[in-house]
Amino acid sequence: MKLFHNANFITVDAEIPTAKAMAIDDNGAILEVGGEELFEKYPTSEQIDLQGNTVLPAFNDAHVHVWKVGHLKTFMLDLRGCRSIPEMQQKIEEFASKNPNNDWILARGINEFVLEDKRLPTKEDLDAVLPNKPIWLIRTCAHIGIANSKAIEISGINEQTPEPFGGEIRKNAEGKISGIFTETALGLITKNMPQITDGQYEKMILAAQETFLEVGITSATDPGVTPDILEVYKKMDSEGKLKIKINLFPLRIPDGATEPLPLPELYESDFLRIKTVKFFADGGLSSQTAAMDIPYLGTDYKGVLRLDFDTFYKAAFESCANGFSVATHAIGHQAMDLVVDVYEKLFQDFPNISNRIEHVGFVSERNLERMQRCNMKAVMQPIFIYELGENYRNSIDESLFESLFPFKLAIENGITTALSTDGPVVKEYNPWIGIQTALDRKDAQGFQIGAKEVLSLHQAIEGYTLGGAKADEQSHLKGSLAVGKQADFIVLNQNPFDTENVASIKNLQTFINGKMEFSAF
Repeated sequence: MKLFHNANFITVDAEIPTAKAMAIDDNGAILEVGGEELFEKYPTSEQIDLQGNTVLPAFNDAHVHVWKVGHLKTFMLDLRGCRSIPEMQQKIEEFASKNPNNDWILARGINEFVLEDKRLPTKEDLDAVLPNKPIWLIRTCAHIGIANSKAIEISGINEQTPEPFGGEIRKNAEGKISGIFTETALGLITKNMPQITDGQYEKMILAAQETFLEVGITSATDPGVTPDILEVYKKMDSEGKLKIKINLFPLRIPDGATEPLPLPELYESDFLRIKTVKFFADGGLSSQTAAMDIPYLGTDYKGVLRLDFDTFYKAAFESCANGFSVATHAIGHQAMDLVVDVYEKLFQDFPNISNRIEHVGFVSERNLERMQRCNMKAVMQPIFIYELGENYRNSIDESLFESLFPFKLAIENGITTALSTDGPVVKEYNPWIGIQTALDRKDAQGFQIGAKEVLSLHQAIEGYTLGGAKADEQSHLKGSLAVGKQADFIVLNQNPFDTENVASIKNLQTFINGKMEFSAF
């Protein structure tokens, strides 16, 4: 038994933190949160002095691609922050030189809106670096990919190759393949890449875990994995290698597929949960592939809808009938309409299953009412505004800013709302940066986007803790410092309620089930 004391415990369940001590049993569960009376109540406990610091429930990132975060830290070139196509070319050349045994050169993170060139690279840009080795460059959002000529040749794609439903093979002004593929068409390239080994996946996941522990994330939802990755997670769980608690979403219809994958088995242990499946209804707003009602600025293009109602409903119904809930990526107006239509029908079939919408770019009054009535959950990412605000300001009409990512509207209408990062779509995994953005709705250039949707500090913290636990359907186990819950908590160098800039807060220690898994000391 342990007694943590001399700290300011913010329980999240209460607006004003008052607890000064917390007792934890030998299994890592919270026995009691209170004051000095706990010393007399648990006299034989191991006493741990937290030096007057602030304690908060650990963060639950309800939407972050765990293994992909690890991929960028291990076997993939990270191009986030790259400012020009020549800089990109130099980095690819250096990476290829350092990794001569790589059959393909894989990179991620390009964002044309911050490039001096103000355009996506093409196959010609990649050919100029490596004409004889395949290159696959993923845009930061992962909804667009660029292949060089060698990768296109290996994949057997030419000007006559038909576009898959929900995807594009973009061509240049001469009608030739540009090398740019969107949405489901990404699978035309990726299915031809060498298979990642189980050992490589494990190394990625382990690398991501350490990153998350450092910033205080002890639970994470990995939203979209294929069967091979799923088996790696299960094996790691059985071997006790998972430090953080993972909520895993198997993909039903991956890029390049026209039929759903078979459903996996339901699975739940202390560190791994597989009870929700993942769909994609549209693309990304920063890549201008989200399915909108109005065209993107300066174009007549409205994005890509990746699913039709019948295909979506049939696969979702099968999932729910086998005990799974459903999570679906939806950002644009058209995608939100489709998802809410399908979920409303599913609610009639399975009223006890609560389904999730990932991102919730825009929500109409009609959809807001149906989301509340049919017990749908919303998972949003404030960090998008901070890191991708420049993209939005160059992509959509200013009149849409007030309705973009409606955190406050969802919460005030009684919709379970979780906040998250969606890394590695963004570079910053630190939840405090997202919390600060939820408070001011400002992008990295200082422009405010959607002032009416700012949250209070308590709402923002709850979104990253208890809100994430509720979205994962595990709020009985985590998300707040309450009796009977798992002792997952972080020790901070500042009290967030006593500082004007929560983005400056540093995590000092991370505990999972009462055991310290990270220390900055």
